[in-house]
Parts: sequence; structure tokens; C-alpha cells
Amino acid sequence: MKQYLLLLILLSQIFCFAQAEEAVLNDHTGISVQSSFRIMGVIDLRTEKDYSSEVKFRTLNHEGGMKVSVLEVLKNDSYKGQKGMWLYVLLTSPIWVDNGEWIEKYRKFLIFLPDDMPVFDFEK
Repeated sequence: MKQYLLLLILLSQIFCFAQAEEAVLNDHTGISVQSSFRIMGVIDLRTEKDYSSEVKFRTLNHEGGMKVSVLEVLKNDSYKGQKGMWLYVLLTSPIWVDNGEWIEKYRKFLIFLPDDMPVFDFEK
């Protein structure tokens, strides 16, 4: 009987863990240095910390997203007709980009994060 009770408790804990919601942030005012999160969608990646520099890579919109840690919050701005913020980030997980290249983690990029793009797994 104890074994069945223990199994029932274990299964209920697994179910609760599977139902846990990830931290989603829609209001980017909470983003600061050392924040980490995952971005879903297509993002331009610049290797130089210069807003007018050439876009070197473009992310793919896939289920894994792009995991980053914020090194610097640079400025609020408009880019391609969207309002948002410029961030200098550290890639914390490898990703594929649109030209088929595999980008290893720990590379630094300048990105523009649109205000209407939610971020997932947010940690301050």
C-alpha cells in the first residue's frame, strides 16, 4: 500500500511540474543588465556594437528560440517601423541562422527587440 501511495505522490508531482508555466514577459521595462530570456521570432544579429553596422545573421523562428543574457541595455528606438529597444546580448545556447550556419554559444550580438515581441523564460 505504501508503494502505491508513494507512486501516486510521485506521479502527481510530475504532473504539476509538466503543467508549470514558463515566465513570459510582454512589458520590456523589466529587462536590465544580466536579465536572461528566450526570444522566439526572427531577429537581426549584428556582430559590431553599432546600430548602422551590417546585419551578419538572422535567426530562424523555431521552437527553441534564441537564448540570451543581457550585457547592456543601450536605448529605446524605432527600427523597421517598430518601436523597441537595442540590446547587447550574449548568446547562451547555440542556434541555427537563416543562411544555414551553426552559431556557437557565448558570442555577443547587438539586437533590436521590438516592444510587441514577448520574451520567454525571463529571469531578472
